[in-house]
Amino acid sequence: MIDKLASRDIRRPRFLILDNTPLSLLGCIEALDWLFMPGCPVTITDMVAAEATRDPGDDRDQRRTTRTYIDGWLDKNGDRITILATAEGERYRREMLLWERAGKPDDLRPSWSDRGERSLLSAVQDLKQARLLDEEIIVIVDDCNARDAIRAIRADLPMMGTRTFIRWMDEDFSVPGADTAWQAIRMATANTADEGEDEDPVFIRSGP
Repeated sequence: MIDKLASRDIRRPRFLILDNTPLSLLGCIEALDWLFMPGCPVTITDMVAAEATRDPGDDRDQRRTTRTYIDGWLDKNGDRITILATAEGERYRREMLLWERAGKPDDLRPSWSDRGERSLLSAVQDLKQARLLDEEIIVIVDDCNARDAIRAIRADLPMMGTRTFIRWMDEDFSVPGADTAWQAIRMATANTADEGEDEDPVFIRSGP
């Protein structure tokens, strides 16, 4: 796959994280600082940040160590990361506030269903406007629904999955540990991590 990677001139590139998977997978091996290696600004939607750090509930996979690391990383790098506000994110914040004030009853816990997809559509629409300002958006996204939503509105945003990003870190930046990172992620996730799309492109290269 790497020998098929395309390159093109990009002006003012920016990374955008549009689903929780890249944060979770890189977080489980404590490698989120790799997002800063290419020197691009990093933007994360508010709902992705919320999903990556929220308490999933007692009947869900906890992975508390990973969530704690991600939460600390977001806090430590607040001056290097832009959290993209969405209408769905504000709605979720208000619902959570009311739920907490009510004493967190289980039957009134705000539902997470479809929130990511709704915030995604809002974010992509905003990003289409950003491109008019001569800013290129490189989307790091694994979720198939998120990718389909981006294609459906003809946003024409280049996308790469987590595995492609890791291979890029290895081959173009020689990041220590990147050559075995995917194997480490597979082990940490009990072999459930998505391998990604075979023809996943990368549009930034560190060299000519």
